[in-house]
Amino acid sequence: MLTDSDIREVLLKKLHNDNSAKHYRIIEELTICDGIARTDVVLANGILHGFEIKSDCDSLERLPNQIACYDKTFDKSTIVIGKKFENKILKYVPNHWGIEVAYVNRFGNISLKKIRSSKVNKNVKATNLLDLLWNPEIKSFLKQHKVRGYSKKDKPGLKELTIEFISFKLLRDYTRETLKTRTGWRDDLQ
Repeated sequence: MLTDSDIREVLLKKLHNDNSAKHYRIIEELTICDGIARTDVVLANGILHGFEIKSDCDSLERLPNQIACYDKTFDKSTIVIGKKFENKILKYVPNHWGIEVAYVNRFGNISLKKIRSSKVNKNVKATNLLDLLWNPEIKSFLKQHKVRGYSKKDKPGLKELTIEFISFKLLRDYTRETLKTRTGWRDDLQ
């Protein structure tokens, strides 16, 4: 029976190997949707890709809420499951989600088998991208784009200004790059 940490270890190793020639950052346990949900693993490279792990020790009870939050936040999403869910996961996740199954191979090591590749998610919301940014980062973004009137705004006001005056594509690019390069954030991120 594979645990979250068993699967996570293999997933992180795979993501590091797949992205070694790129500029990227892997973020574990990232809060999304203004604190409503938390992603197990996020890969920020050319896109934001969220990974949800459901080990053999988990249930799928919280998955519908997690899917809703992932879909508002990430360009792509993949669920990485234990064998326990292999025959029923297709009923739970949208068609644009990738699916990978973790299993113990014949050598006694944990491997990941891709069942379905993730596709681009068209449901990302600007407000949810802004949830990932800090107020000074949003203010800097607004200043770069010569938007006025932000200095005394709280987070909801900053979000409103950004959505009104800056394109979604610019916001998506800025959010991804900010998460990739943010310093002074967490000790677990280099």
